[in-house]
Amino acid sequence: MWHEARRSEKKVHEMMDAARKRAQRRAIYLAKRRGDPSQSIQAVGTRCRIHRDDALYQASEDQQGLIPWNGKQDIMIDRFDGRALLDFIRDGSTRRHRVSEITEEEEELEEFVSFERYRDLIKHRRRGCRYFFLFVIICLIYNNFLYFFSFFWVFC
Repeated sequence: MWHEARRSEKKVHEMMDAARKRAQRRAIYLAKRRGDPSQSIQAVGTRCRIHRDDALYQASEDQQGLIPWNGKQDIMIDRFDGRALLDFIRDGSTRRHRVSEITEEEEELEEFVSFERYRDLIKHRRRGCRYFFLFVIICLIYNNFLYFFSFFWVFC
């Protein structure tokens, strides 16, 4: 039993060391790639033929393709503009944050859900699992609960 626990502990430490080394290598690689931003500017272009259409040019200059937005003659938009589907355009500076009112029933439900979410963590903490926080960190690092459960039950 002790040997299995020791073997699992070594495996966990090896995984943590490997993750740390990967993070260091990734940071070095990204620092090298980042470099000077002015050196990474690229201009890409392709050939295209220009077809001269005087009638189309004159129509766009005369604003024939524009329609009044919401019946307001002073605001003209293109007939294919997506804003034509909106009833109104909200001013960005007058954005208000809504304060959501939570009913007492929703508050009780939220408290129950939080209890269920952390029930196993609290239960194992009361049992005195000394490696518990190590595995929570590993779980967060790898984003894989399979590691969490497989190593957690070995040590507790």
